[in-house]
Amino acid sequence: MTRIFHGLRAAGARLAVFAAVALVALAGDALAGDSPANDVTGGCGICHGAERVKHALSVHASVDVGCVACHGGDVTVTDDKDRAHAKDKGFRGVVARKDVPLACGGCHEDVRKMRPFALRTDALAAYRTSHHGRAVLERGETDAAVCTDCHGVHDLRRVRDPLSPANRLNVPATCGRCHGDPVLMKRHGLPSNAPAEYAKSVHGRRLADGEPGVPSCADCHDAHAATPAGATEVANVCGNCHAEPRDRFRESPHFAASKNGRMKQCVTCHGNHAITHPGYALFDSVEESATGGASNENAGDNGGATRCLDCHAADAPESRAPQVARAFGASLREADRAIREAELAVVRVAAAGYFVDEEREFLARARRGLVAAVPLTHACNASQVDSALSRVHSLAQYATEGCQKKVRQDRDRRIFGSAAGGVLLLVSAFLSLRRRMKGKL
Repeated sequence: MTRIFHGLRAAGARLAVFAAVALVALAGDALAGDSPANDVTGGCGICHGAERVKHALSVHASVDVGCVACHGGDVTVTDDKDRAHAKDKGFRGVVARKDVPLACGGCHEDVRKMRPFALRTDALAAYRTSHHGRAVLERGETDAAVCTDCHGVHDLRRVRDPLSPANRLNVPATCGRCHGDPVLMKRHGLPSNAPAEYAKSVHGRRLADGEPGVPSCADCHDAHAATPAGATEVANVCGNCHAEPRDRFRESPHFAASKNGRMKQCVTCHGNHAITHPGYALFDSVEESATGGASNENAGDNGGATRCLDCHAADAPESRAPQVARAFGASLREADRAIREAELAVVRVAAAGYFVDEEREFLARARRGLVAAVPLTHACNASQVDSALSRVHSLAQYATEGCQKKVRQDRDRRIFGSAAGGVLLLVSAFLSLRRRMKGKL
């Protein structure tokens, strides 16, 4: 037993020695891998360890862009700070905030450098036109955003990376760091409620849910050329997504009014950052609450919006605007009600065991027709809206009548079946009676 114990102890000692040798070998490999010949951070990481760890996670590290690209110096020097930071090696140290756009642009506007990565090269040119760029590059202000505020510094990631502050899902929070700061915004005479309003808007809620195609700050204001849309440009910005309302708006009297400065196109009626799903109350109500008054989801939420009658209620008696607005609201509600009643009829008939595929298709087309009719109101043309809603009513009626026909046909079959069964019973009874009478004779 003692011999076994001593044997195990010896084996353990040999294993410990082997492990120590292996660790030394691995450490040697690691040190070799960290040498300037193999690491784009080179000797910088000896002093700047935290920055080196962050850089290792960045997109720059993955394409061998190291410290000297931004800071200059000599990464091959590991034992002399003064030689590593020598001016004749282009050392410039920490890049001043006002110089960041030009430092980044040194590479990112170079077509030859960006071509292999299919990256745009106009970011700096666009930034120069923005409020941020003019403030930093022309006036020397340090409050305005520079590249590193939105993309990160040493741990800069690809925009499609979910951890990037410039990822579309993170853009509202990134912009909100500055634009939601009351002290900073007050210093520049800007409101600080835009991020909070956007978070509550239909756009903000759907972006937070991960819905694709929903606009964030950069989609409306641009990313590098960030600038508020002018009063006559709003329809074009919104129209990038909402093409049908934009085209119809151009046909309306409102478009001419926007050209001479009497309204701000889409923003006047729908709001901007706090934009919500427009409801039918937008057309004909000045009394319903800011959250709308209808129970149906299509009635929407009018928070932050201006209703038609807020502007047109005081129009001259001969003006048609209030009447047209009220007619739009009433017509849309009536069409929506017709669809919902048809839907109830289909549900009841389906629950009774009938096939209602055709009726459901009519309902789907009716609902799509109603959705398509709403943008037509932007032209303020009652005949266009009435024509579209007439088709909606017809489709809803087809669905309702189809259900009624199925119930009626089934009822008729039952009545006919019952009557036929009764006749057969009478004939059978008559024949049976006749046979019995013949038997007695």
